[in-house]
Amino acid sequence: MSGLLTKSWFLAVLALVIMLGTQVGSYVLYRDKIFPADKDVLVIKREDPSPIGWNFSSDDLKRLKSDLDKRVAKIAEREANLVTYEARLQSDRIEIEEIKAEIERMRDTLMKDVVEIEAWEGKNLKALADTYGNLDPEATVSIFKELDDATVAKILRFMKPATIGDILQEMAQQGGGNEAMIKRAAKLSNILRLSRDDLQAKK
Repeated sequence: MSGLLTKSWFLAVLALVIMLGTQVGSYVLYRDKIFPADKDVLVIKREDPSPIGWNFSSDDLKRLKSDLDKRVAKIAEREANLVTYEARLQSDRIEIEEIKAEIERMRDTLMKDVVEIEAWEGKNLKALADTYGNLDPEATVSIFKELDDATVAKILRFMKPATIGDILQEMAQQGGGNEAMIKRAAKLSNILRLSRDDLQAKK
């Protein structure tokens, strides 16, 4: 035994055994202090939040989508109709402008024709006035009976005042002072007066 105590390895093993024994004894003695018993712990449980209510079924969603699709289709149809309407308006506007231009051309042509006709009529009336002015007042009045007042007044406008006076006097005296002829002479005199007033106003 004394021989073992002199061995270094024996001493090392003995020291290790003593150390382990000391630790085991300490663990047994102080176990309750190192690892105390579990105490009652107040545990507060959180209530689960209420689930969000979702009342739409798949059928409701399908119906809603169908309604939205129909509205979108109607809006698209209205937009297409508006585009068509605008195009038609533009076409009508162009057509109206063309018609307006054609009317203006026709008006210009008509005015030109009217001026030419008036010039031609003026030449003819002047020629008639010269012809009737060279006739006797009685013959001229006989011819004027077959013409309307407007035509007679136009012819008289191209005659000299003295010639006009002789013709109107003959009208008033024909038939022994025929009332109808007297009224016609007065009417023609008034027409000539108004036409002269118009000419002076234009000047």
